[in-house]
Amino acid sequence: MDEYDEIPSGMVTLTIPPQTYAVIRHQGPNDKIRDSYQTLHKWIVENNNIRLTNKWHLEKYHEWNDLENIDIELFDTIE
Repeated sequence: MDEYDEIPSGMVTLTIPPQTYAVIRHQGPNDKIRDSYQTLHKWIVENNNIRLTNKWHLEKYHEWNDLENIDIELFDTIE
């Protein structure tokens, strides 16, 4: 986005600079997200990428009403 229009009262804007991400989608129990992160981190290493732990990492939620069946994309910043 280049512009922010009509920001609701009490909210702020945040601009995250362009980055490269490794992404995995977790679908299942909330308490198993850590396993998905471990799988993602293993993939990053196996593919000779470097995690940038001091950069923005994102989570994009698609479904979160049922903690036993959430749907979330995990974005880990890589070099």
